[in-house]
Amino acid sequence: MSSFGHPPEDLDYSLPLEPMQLNVIGEQQSALKDLLKELIDTHPTKLTKDQRHDLRDVYRQILLNVVYNSVRKVHTAIPRGTQSFQKASYWSSCGLTYKFTVPALDRLVEDGLIVQMKGVYNGPGGFSRLTRVFGTDKLAQRVDALKIAEAVDFGWDEDAAQVVLTDFPYKADTLSEDHPDVSRVTRINRFLKDHHWQQRGPIRVMYKKNPVYSGRVYTRFQNMPKELRAQMLIDGKETVELDYKSNHLMMLIAMLGQPLPDDPYLAIAEISECSRDQIKVFTTASLGADSEVKAFNSLKRKRFNKELFNKIKLAATSLYEGLPLFTGVGVMLQSLEGQIALEIMEAGANKGIVVLPVHDSFITTADNESWLWDQMAKQWANNVIDGAKTKVEKKSSR
Repeated sequence: MSSFGHPPEDLDYSLPLEPMQLNVIGEQQSALKDLLKELIDTHPTKLTKDQRHDLRDVYRQILLNVVYNSVRKVHTAIPRGTQSFQKASYWSSCGLTYKFTVPALDRLVEDGLIVQMKGVYNGPGGFSRLTRVFGTDKLAQRVDALKIAEAVDFGWDEDAAQVVLTDFPYKADTLSEDHPDVSRVTRINRFLKDHHWQQRGPIRVMYKKNPVYSGRVYTRFQNMPKELRAQMLIDGKETVELDYKSNHLMMLIAMLGQPLPDDPYLAIAEISECSRDQIKVFTTASLGADSEVKAFNSLKRKRFNKELFNKIKLAATSLYEGLPLFTGVGVMLQSLEGQIALEIMEAGANKGIVVLPVHDSFITTADNESWLWDQMAKQWANNVIDGAKTKVEKKSSR
C-alpha cells in the first residue's frame, strides 16, 4: 500500500514545481487519468473544451510534482499570488495560470489529497512567498505513488538560462553566449545531457546583486534529503560523495597565510570550550552577515546569548588573526566555491566523468573516487592559494 507518511518538519526540503511527465504508458497513466477525469468532471462551474484541457494540465503538473517529491519527503513549492503568473514568468512557462492553479490547489486540499503550508522559499530561482504542498496517504493510495514516482521523467530545458542574474542594481538580464561562464556551463551541460541520475537536469549558475556575489552552481537534486542522495546512481552505477571540510573557513585561513588545521571548527571549540556544532553555526552566521548586530540577531534564534556569542568571537579572532567576520564575505566565498565547482565539472566532462555538485561537496561514480579526490585538491589550490592543501573527506552517510 502506497504511503507518504507525515510531511517533513524541515521546510528547507522544498523544490519549486517544474515540468514533469510520465515516461511509460500503463497502470501509472490509467490511475492518474481516472483521478484527473474525476476532478474535471466534478468541477463546480461549467468549463469549455479548452478550459477543461487547460485545467487538466494544471492538475497533472501539480499532482506529478506532489507525488514525485512527497515520495522523497520533499515539499513542492507553488505560488498563489496573481503576480507570479504573468506572461514570460517561470510559472507560466510551466503551464500554470492563476485562474486554474489556485482553484486546483483548493480543490485538492478540500478532497484530502494534499496538505499545504505557507512559507518563504529561498531557493535557486530566487522564488519567495510560495505555498508548500505535500501529498496525503489518500493521494498516495489513489494513484499508487511509488509506481508514479518511478515513471516520472524530466525534460532537459536547453532554452532555460544557464547563468542567472538576479537583483542587480543595474540592467543585467542575460549574458552573451561567449561569456566564459555561459560557454563553460554550456559545455558541461552538453556532456551531462547524455547521462542519467536521480532528478536529472542541467546545472545553472546563480549570481545575486553583482558578479562576485553568490555564483553558486545549482542542480535539481541538491535539496534531496541526505539519505536519498546517498542512494543516487549515475548511469546505473553506485556513487560516492566527497566534501570540502569547513570550506569557507579553510579558504579564509589559507588566504590569511596561516597553516590549515585538520578541523578549524574543532580548534575554535577547544579554546572557547563550546561544541563544534555551535562553532559551525556561529561561523556560518558571522561570515554571511555584513554587521555584528545582524549576525547576533540571527544567532539569537539559535539560542545564542551575548556571552556565548562574544566567547566564540574572541576564540575565533585570537586563533585566526584577521578573520573577516561580519563583513558579508560569505557570499563572495560562495562565488569562489562556484568557480571551483565549474572547473571540477569541466575537468570531468573532458575525461568523460560525470561530477555533480552539492555546494561544497561532489558526487561521482565509485570507480572515479580517486580521480575526484585529486581534482578537488588540485582545483581548490588553483583557485584559493597555490600549494595549499585543504581537507577533503568522504561523506560518512554513504
